[in-house]
Amino acid sequence: MRGEAEAFALEAKGRAEAEQMAKKAEAFKEYKEGAMVDMLLEKLPLMAEEISKPLCAAQKVTMVSSGGSEVGAGKLIGEVLDIMTRLPSTVEKLTGVNISQ
Repeated sequence: MRGEAEAFALEAKGRAEAEQMAKKAEAFKEYKEGAMVDMLLEKLPLMAEEISKPLCAAQKVTMVSSGGSEVGAGKLIGEVLDIMTRLPSTVEKLTGVNISQ
């Protein structure tokens, strides 16, 4: 009886997971771009974190300037922001979805 109960529980869980996946797939079909944009926007903070990780791990940064551009912390922040502003075009190239719109 115990084995049958465990099997029933596993089967019920499997059905629920399959139903959830089917509903998710149906929603993605219906809201293609919207769903993808929602997922991407949810991940943007994680992308920014990953992009800035090497800077956080640095113990020392030496900056050299030829005199024609900004130097210092503002320059580092600008570099991270520059990478982040390139993400929408990268995402569009990869997925065909324009998240800027």
